[in-house]
Amino acid sequence: MNGALFKKIALGLAALFAVLLLLLVYLAVTFNPKDYKPTVIQLVKDKKQRTLDIKGDIKLSFWPKIGADLGEITLSEHQSDKQFAAIKSAKVALAVLPLLKKQIVVDTIYLDGAQVNVIQHADGSFNFDDLLSKDEEASEQINFDVQGIQISHTQARFSNEGTGAQYAVDQLNLTTGQIALKKPFDIATDFHLVANQPAVDAQAFIKANIMADPEAKHFVVKGLDAQLKGAILDGQDVTLTAQGSIDADATKTALDVSALKLAMQGTFKGVQREVSLEAPAVAVSPQAISSEKVALLLKQKDANGDLSVAVVLSELKGNQQRVESKGLTADVNIHAGARKVEGHFASPVKANLADRIFEVPALAGKFDIKDPALPKGAMQGQFKLAANANLKQEQFKTTFDLRLAETALNGDVSVASFSTPHIGFKLHADTLNLNALLGNSHAKKDVKTNSAKTAAKSDKPADLSALKTLFLDGSIHIGKILYSPYTLTGLNVGIKADGQTLALQGLDVKLDDSRIQGSVGISQFSKPLYRFDLNIDKLDLNRYLPPSTASASDNKPAEKTPDNAEQAIDMSALKALNAQGNIRIGWLKYGKTEAKNLNVGLKAQDGLASLDPLNVDVYQGTVRGTVKLDARATPAVAIQQSLQNIAVGPLLVDTINNDMLSGNGQLNVNVTAQGNTVSALKKSLGGSVDLKMADGAVKGFDLAGTIRDAKSKINLLKGQTNAAADQSKKTDFSELTATFRIQNGVAHNDDLAMKAPIFRLPKGESKGDIDIGKAQINYLAKPTLVNSLKGQGGKDTEQLGSLGVPVKITGTFAAPKFAVDMAAMGQALAKSVALDALTDKLGGDKAGAVKSLIGGGNKADALKGLLNGNSAGSASPSDAPSSEGSNKQDPKPAEQLKEKALKKLLNF
Repeated sequence: MNGALFKKIALGLAALFAVLLLLLVYLAVTFNPKDYKPTVIQLVKDKKQRTLDIKGDIKLSFWPKIGADLGEITLSEHQSDKQFAAIKSAKVALAVLPLLKKQIVVDTIYLDGAQVNVIQHADGSFNFDDLLSKDEEASEQINFDVQGIQISHTQARFSNEGTGAQYAVDQLNLTTGQIALKKPFDIATDFHLVANQPAVDAQAFIKANIMADPEAKHFVVKGLDAQLKGAILDGQDVTLTAQGSIDADATKTALDVSALKLAMQGTFKGVQREVSLEAPAVAVSPQAISSEKVALLLKQKDANGDLSVAVVLSELKGNQQRVESKGLTADVNIHAGARKVEGHFASPVKANLADRIFEVPALAGKFDIKDPALPKGAMQGQFKLAANANLKQEQFKTTFDLRLAETALNGDVSVASFSTPHIGFKLHADTLNLNALLGNSHAKKDVKTNSAKTAAKSDKPADLSALKTLFLDGSIHIGKILYSPYTLTGLNVGIKADGQTLALQGLDVKLDDSRIQGSVGISQFSKPLYRFDLNIDKLDLNRYLPPSTASASDNKPAEKTPDNAEQAIDMSALKALNAQGNIRIGWLKYGKTEAKNLNVGLKAQDGLASLDPLNVDVYQGTVRGTVKLDARATPAVAIQQSLQNIAVGPLLVDTINNDMLSGNGQLNVNVTAQGNTVSALKKSLGGSVDLKMADGAVKGFDLAGTIRDAKSKINLLKGQTNAAADQSKKTDFSELTATFRIQNGVAHNDDLAMKAPIFRLPKGESKGDIDIGKAQINYLAKPTLVNSLKGQGGKDTEQLGSLGVPVKITGTFAAPKFAVDMAAMGQALAKSVALDALTDKLGGDKAGAVKSLIGGGNKADALKGLLNGNSAGSASPSDAPSSEGSNKQDPKPAEQLKEKALKKLLNF
């Protein structure tokens, strides 16, 4: 609460007391038992448009003092029935003899249980302004001399409807001596104070001797002894004390302070703090200025250590135009763990009070730091500063030079206009060695430990409205910044703020091997919009990520166990992000993956973000497309990407930890997913993926070798054979196309088409699912063999033409299994192998008959020819005339025997 406001409220309360006093005087002089009550009430109604309610009877006494007891009364707001003030009991006594001299001398005023509610409206007016208005008719001036005031059990409230500030005083007790203008009087009071701007909840005790002459602007406080104890300024158990005497005469521009002591102690957010100021004697007048030493002491203690600062301004001498001090000194001591810092500073001080110019021309000091973590266990530093402040013109200028270990920092700062500061600065350093300044301990902190100590996250944008009053225009140049294990070199950046935007312009710095150039800015401070445009020539992310993250990017993620529950995806930061910009990176490495020409455009607002474009050259090809994120409710992602000439093998390894394919290809990806965890995202995945590949191979499985093994071991083939993938084996193909339709994390395919040296896979002959959520495969391919295995290490096998070989792929992405339906393939192979062997033995017409019988010819004729020794289609001996006459034998037993022999031979 500022001084003018406090003064106006004090006048308002004084006006209230004056109204009560005039009322009591009026009653004492004009008292009429029959009509006093209606008359008084009507008087207040007519003069002040307020309602006065007197609960009981007014009692009067006339000797030796004229007195009045109003009892319990209430007073309304102006032109309203709402209560403004109430008093449980009000009494006043007047001395009789001064009345004969037309003087009113009030002996004592008693108020008990008073309640006052003061309101400052949004337009700046108060609810007691009418009490300060002058009467329409001029009245005779009366000098009041109050012998004393006693107030008990009183409370007053003040609220500002414009700012929301609220102040309340209750349990107020006040006792004074004789009160008269231009005469000192004693006062003693205690009360409970509650406020919200700033936050206060404390008990106050004040004793002093006061003199006030408002017309001459002369105020004196002597023997001040005040204490405020409680919750103050975000502190707990805080005690504020003040002792001393002050004589201020604004008309004469004079100030006299003696034995002044101010002190504060308490706990502020875990920090125990003590502050004290002592000014034994300060005298200021137009002719001379003098002061004994003024001392300021700060002590503080918390979990990090102890701090003490002692500042002493030695003897001051001079006048309004020129005053000087022998010196300003400061001693600093810091004890934080094993680190101890001692510093001493000194400078002369000059001032021109008439023009309000203050100067510290040569502040110089030294540091002595001891810490086992420092390279040499200790280091020393030097500091120089010159400052000039012109309060009348609202200007401040300073230059400084700091040297500490390898660090040499210098520059200048200027400030114009203190109400809305415009700050200009230049900061230069050849080397800023944070390793030497902070020691080795900072580099040993675990990343997880640090992250656990970070402040609670918020999904609301930070309110940076305070930056609307920040006006900056400066530059920073630092040759080298060392902060293990990082090194920044050649930092150049301009910083500018104009009340609407805070911008880092012309940024140019090298972080280790990466050069970063561009600009960064913030606008719309109440809901900050971050803008950026950055170019990075190369960036190896592996050196900046924790080891666990880097190893995960090498495609060996840890399996989730009950003790290692999957963490939820935290996209709360996206809800608070409002950003637009571009980042371009010439070369990027993450894990084992290397990429070039990365170009990312970001737009984020209210939980929605898009990466458009998201272009990069990677996996020997190009990736072009967009990614959209939605963090408003359950995290969601939408991906549209076109991949051209991509090395598919490394891509599958990095995305689904699968090394089953090799070769170059084209992919068109259009998928969406939603979930609170990575697993949930995978299980909700939906959309499509189109794949085209050329000159590749299915790794871990050799179809040609499997067929050769099957042929050599045909008598052992039964059912299916299952085998884990063997990365030393592969099945080459010249062309592959497939379309995957994805729903609930399962990718279904039924149009796989493939061409290879030994087989063809017609479109529509194969189908199956890839469960992305469970990282499992269940797929059945039905390739058809061509006539020859040449080129795959096999002999001519023309008998295998058009042979179908069902292949089933199961297992996980990381460990797929291939199963050939050996029963089906073995039956076909057995027929072919047996046919060759039999026809080789039989030869001639019988070989042709067997081929017709097994290979699909006229089986009836072929069987007759085989059993009768003729070729298929020739005349049967039974059809020729018999040389034996009419005697004939039944051929059925012989035929049945031969048929059984044939089946045994063919193993059917």
